[in-house]
Amino acid sequence: MIWTKHFEFANIPDLTGKLAIITGSNTGIGKVCATEMARKNCQIIVASRSEDKGQAAVADIKSATGNEKVEYMKLDLLSLKSVKAFAEEFKAKYDKLNILLNNAGVMMCPYGLSEDGIETQFATNHVAHYYLTMQLLPILIKSGPSRIVNVSSMGHLFTSAFAPALEKSSEQKGYNATIQYGFTKACNILFTRELAKRLEAKGINNVYVNCNHPGIVSSELSRHIVSQKSFLDKVYNNYMTITTENGSLTQLYLATSPEVESKSVKGQYYVPYARPGWSNPYTRNQKNAADLWDFTEKLLKEKMPDYQGATI
Repeated sequence: MIWTKHFEFANIPDLTGKLAIITGSNTGIGKVCATEMARKNCQIIVASRSEDKGQAAVADIKSATGNEKVEYMKLDLLSLKSVKAFAEEFKAKYDKLNILLNNAGVMMCPYGLSEDGIETQFATNHVAHYYLTMQLLPILIKSGPSRIVNVSSMGHLFTSAFAPALEKSSEQKGYNATIQYGFTKACNILFTRELAKRLEAKGINNVYVNCNHPGIVSSELSRHIVSQKSFLDKVYNNYMTITTENGSLTQLYLATSPEVESKSVKGQYYVPYARPGWSNPYTRNQKNAADLWDFTEKLLKEKMPDYQGATI
């Protein structure tokens, strides 16, 4: 059965000597991932926008695990300048990176634009994480075997025929929060597959790039679709969702399990709990993946003129 647990916290191996960046790890499943990895001796970078919430999460994780190698670093995914500053600060302090967990995201929010004029969901869920990954890819390769996990969603099923044209992905006209969310989650899968393909083509075999649907999780992610005090919210969170602990399992598997390397799991989409999943035809189309890569590269060079482009 799909909901049978193939992986649990107890299966996380000893991560002594490993260093991980987890975006959005001040709350929700990201915080659970940070906590459980820290419990297994991983050094953790809590990467999030709010310093107050980030530092509070660091204190909680240290208290829960006894691991003092947990720190906060500011990362605002609605600002490409912030992404660049984060990457530069990280590389100035550290010469290795074993796990990049691109966990942060927003869901079905009202139309808005990032600091760089990119639609909020597309900016947060795809563009900023793509840019962050490209900034850190050389150190991930050098530190291999390493992992990159992009958190997607079954919400990608909302897209396909309804996906906006890439050049119109930030336009307000015709904006639908649900379709846009699905589109950005499809982008996570397309990016994963194209990055894995490009690494393989370069003969780089020590970086394991995968993505996952964590499950329908009771967390702050639902804040734009249900009122926190409404009857719908109670039904949604009590009967339609899984806990953040259970929601963290599939991405923890992809980030830490020895099976990922022993079975050479690359460019795959996994679902609860830690099993290969089915993604829609839109996300399995190689042209869509290549077009998204090219569009994102062009967009980043436009928004960040000093961006030299992907190294692969």
